[in-house]
Amino acid sequence: MTEFLQQVASGLSSGAIYASLALAIVIIYRSTGIVNFAQGEMATFAAFIAWTLIDHGLGYWPSFALTLLIAFLGGAALQRLVIRPVERRPALTIVILTIGLFIFLGGLMNWIWKAEVRSFPPNRPFSTNTIDLGGVAISYQDIGIVGATLGIVALLWVLFQKTKLGLALRASAVDPASSRLVGVRVGWM
Repeated sequence: MTEFLQQVASGLSSGAIYASLALAIVIIYRSTGIVNFAQGEMATFAAFIAWTLIDHGLGYWPSFALTLLIAFLGGAALQRLVIRPVERRPALTIVILTIGLFIFLGGLMNWIWKAEVRSFPPNRPFSTNTIDLGGVAISYQDIGIVGATLGIVALLWVLFQKTKLGLALRASAVDPASSRLVGVRVGWM
């Protein structure tokens, strides 16, 4: 039974990471109607940027904040310069475009970072030390991952359910034409 509980504890952390990725894919699909095949490469690119910043001596949290800013600006730029010009084209055109972005970003990462496996330095936000709960070892890192995922889900719920911006985002995703009629800038949403 202890081995089973150990696997459950380890699986919850991995499951939280997969849930975060799935949530990102669903949000993009619900808001655009397109599956972005480059989304994983974009996340990997952001992870490499964070690794580079930390490797050059910037602390973990400043690197995290700067990486979020760079990823946001990069994603907005890709949407405006690459996706938006073909927005009204057939869905297959946009799918092919996102597959092209997938290939391009993968090649760019291989060119910049030489396709080598890298690991983050040990200055992590959560310790890898473990606590023992009835014979089940749970690391603080696993607890942090699950906690951060739950926190992000809660913040997204508050955003989408309790704010004007969230209402505009949901309206744009459900009915863009009606949203434009009431003054929502659908393109920006």
